[in-house]
Amino acid sequence: MKPAAILLLLCLGTTCPLFAHGPGKDSDFAGKRVLFIGVDGCRADALLAAMERGLAPQLKMLCESEHGLFTRKFYAGGELNTPTHQPTVSGPGWSSLLTGVWMDRHGVKNNRFIGGRFQSYSHFMRHIKEVQPQAFCASFADWPPIHDFIADGSRIKDAEFLNVKFTSTPDATRHFVDNPEKDIEVRDAALKTLRESNPDVMFVYFGQVDEYGHGEVDSRANFSPDSTLYLNAISHVDSHIGELLRAMRARLKFTDENWLILITTDHGGQGNKHGGDSDVERKIWLAAHGASLPREKLLNEETPQTALVPLIYRHLGIQPKPEWNPAPPPAENLEQPAK
Repeated sequence: MKPAAILLLLCLGTTCPLFAHGPGKDSDFAGKRVLFIGVDGCRADALLAAMERGLAPQLKMLCESEHGLFTRKFYAGGELNTPTHQPTVSGPGWSSLLTGVWMDRHGVKNNRFIGGRFQSYSHFMRHIKEVQPQAFCASFADWPPIHDFIADGSRIKDAEFLNVKFTSTPDATRHFVDNPEKDIEVRDAALKTLRESNPDVMFVYFGQVDEYGHGEVDSRANFSPDSTLYLNAISHVDSHIGELLRAMRARLKFTDENWLILITTDHGGQGNKHGGDSDVERKIWLAAHGASLPREKLLNEETPQTALVPLIYRHLGIQPKPEWNPAPPPAENLEQPAK
């Protein structure tokens, strides 16, 4: 018997892995990996103010590094006066960011998630698993609907596609005053995965910036670059992002890994609210790093938040299947309530 045939039989008869899960290039995507970070309710001009005042040094350094970029030509809320138009609230926003389609497809009109169509328009990590079942996908959030509706709603027959799903739930009865502490729990869980596992794709969500904007954590704060409390919340999340980036760079064989880093928000805000079509609610931002990024396009062209999922597929070398994005159902009379 030929040596190759003997090796094949040995692998079939033991636990010999058919796919690699090590550091460096020993992964299901030859070392290509993704770190997608979401900062809820982070207004673009406030983030710029935080960067300029030295309150967001980690994001500033990432954007100014080789292969890094920062753009404000990024937008939420769909296309005005079309069926894609959606309210600038978290339910539709994160649904669009995690599925790559607008409300006319995913069906989420507000934060109640009634009418969500995640079986047809699914979380991008489910599709990654369809292409590469052995891929390591992880998600961390302290807004439970991210997992309860978007991720779990995308499961086929309750089959879990996330290798790690960490949820830390703030206390709504206390007006989310514990959201900063929950962000720390999310950070620590994500750090553990970066240090102890070999994830192909990670999504990490931080919620405190939005809750400060709403005045929930502190009634003196609001969605504004003039709110010191709001800028301080951005600064806290920036420090969490810095720890994640340091842990990523400290990984064994990091120099052999090809990370795509995407950091953005779901919407902006004004006063203590959001949900409308003003520029400060719709015009958001993207901080990114990666040699595979279409840099000139992102810097110079208006880009929808639905563009991130295709960027992830492109980086990993995944060809999207037509059935992942079928034609939208007939247009409905869609309500657009504020948060």
